[in-house]
Amino acid sequence: MKYYLPIHINGGNRGCEAITKATMDILGCTKEQLVVYSSNIEIDRSLGLEQRVTLVARKQFSFLFKVIRKIRNVFVKEQYSRNLFTYNYLYNPFLRKITKHDIMLSTGGDMMCYADNEVIYTNEYLYDRRIRTVLWGCSIGEENLTFRKLETLKHFSAIYARESLTKELLLKKGLKNIFLFPDPAFILKAEACKLPSCFASGKVVGINISNFVSSEDGFNTLFGKNLIKLIDYIIENTSYHILLVPHVFWGAQDDRIICNLVKDRYISKKRISLLDADCLNYCQLRYVISNCTIFMGARTHAVISAYSTCVPTVAIGYSIKSRGIAKDLQLPETTLVDGVHLINDQQLLNAFQYVNDHKLEIRKHLENIISEYTSQVWEAKKMLDSL
Repeated sequence: MKYYLPIHINGGNRGCEAITKATMDILGCTKEQLVVYSSNIEIDRSLGLEQRVTLVARKQFSFLFKVIRKIRNVFVKEQYSRNLFTYNYLYNPFLRKITKHDIMLSTGGDMMCYADNEVIYTNEYLYDRRIRTVLWGCSIGEENLTFRKLETLKHFSAIYARESLTKELLLKKGLKNIFLFPDPAFILKAEACKLPSCFASGKVVGINISNFVSSEDGFNTLFGKNLIKLIDYIIENTSYHILLVPHVFWGAQDDRIICNLVKDRYISKKRISLLDADCLNYCQLRYVISNCTIFMGARTHAVISAYSTCVPTVAIGYSIKSRGIAKDLQLPETTLVDGVHLINDQQLLNAFQYVNDHKLEIRKHLENIISEYTSQVWEAKKMLDSL
């Protein structure tokens, strides 16, 4: 029996790397038994994935395919129907390798929080062939559900929800075979690496921001105003050094775009640094985050690194995943900020001040519960074995 991961994409998003590496540990299988579809094998090799999994290069678009798709899109208007042509081309060569003895793990965490996509396509393809499939470590909000998603959710052999709000929603929708375990990445260990010089000069606030909660157009958005007010306060009223921590390096989603805007705005300030993160793997980034006194993060798996190493954290969330994970860790709502639906320019600062004032209690709370919470992840293997 083999396990197949068609939705890994690539480790340019360190969250994808984290899920795949943690899944290796949970399964405890051989390299040959875990087959991962990669859209960028070079990146995944550089992150050490090839040492533990079998990487399969995702099919590249041919010139002929691009021409045919362009012509087809003239006649096909509905977006998911358009995408089916692409999914068929990209995924069928990989999916055809999977047999009835195998299990497909549909990873990606929040892939079901976006438009109808390849999660549906790959699951339906295998469901039609009576092959076992598991939605692996997911978060889904009421606002994310579509008819297609509800239908494909019924066709998974099992659904591994990574926080209780998702489990409650899916049960209310009448779905079966729902299992609740923490996100797989909680089990990963920090890997020591050289720390930036700012750690030698004092205490550090790590900040991770993304284009999902911000904008590269400047600081005139409400989030931008929140961010500037926060940074100005830290510089003027505390002795903290600020370390900007990119976590995703994919084209237009690259966290460094926003981070560089911030760094350039404060170019004259010596207490703001940008981590050279693209040369670090997920576990090394976790080590850097673990050394922060406080962390503020928009990327879920950056926040998970902070939680798992007991760093007092503000989650700059925008969906059910942030609320659900914080709830299951029994953290107060004052440690959460919805970076998309802000109502004033003080919310990031207010959350920072709360966490700064209560950092010892928050750290102690996490130290008391994180081991037992994280240990639940290992139960996911028993769930797979029962299918």
